[in-house]
Amino acid sequence: MYNIDLIKIKSADSIPQAARELYFGSFPEEERRPWADIERRVAAADPFFNLYVLQHKNENVGFVTLWNLPGNVYVEHFAIGAEHRGSGFGADVVRRLTDADGLRSVGLPAKPLLLEVELPEVSEEARRRVGFYTRNGLVALDDVPYFQPPYTDGLPDVPMMLMASERPADPVSTARVLHTIVYNQ
Repeated sequence: MYNIDLIKIKSADSIPQAARELYFGSFPEEERRPWADIERRVAAADPFFNLYVLQHKNENVGFVTLWNLPGNVYVEHFAIGAEHRGSGFGADVVRRLTDADGLRSVGLPAKPLLLEVELPEVSEEARRRVGFYTRNGLVALDDVPYFQPPYTDGLPDVPMMLMASERPADPVSTARVLHTIVYNQ
């Protein structure tokens, strides 16, 4: 049914170096959780946090970090390697994560998908990213002012926009849960 396998990483030692390199190459510092925190959460089997390596025919093509939050599955980081972009792998992952059976197949409950994206007016790349998620069934919560809190002291808040597979009944409450659990705010 899907072209991509999501392989859950269960120990920090089994995180592929390529996933780490893709993480640092894909996200600016202010949008990155410290890598040591990712390793710590994987090692501790954090009940909210999940790291998956994305594979196609046993080749690593990307990764995704997902949070099992009350009411939503939150995509914190999602990247496909540059050599595999445009292949349909990203759309395949989004389809799986917005499908109840697809979520259950990777050990997560069937819940709406939620993610943050850079505001479309920031850059052409941000506009394309919003377009990608829109084409793949997510809706922009562009009427809800939102920012990503800093991961590290001294870094700025990042103006962002939430997107979801289903509009939450109370987007402000949804953002508050996200800030509380994911960002410890």
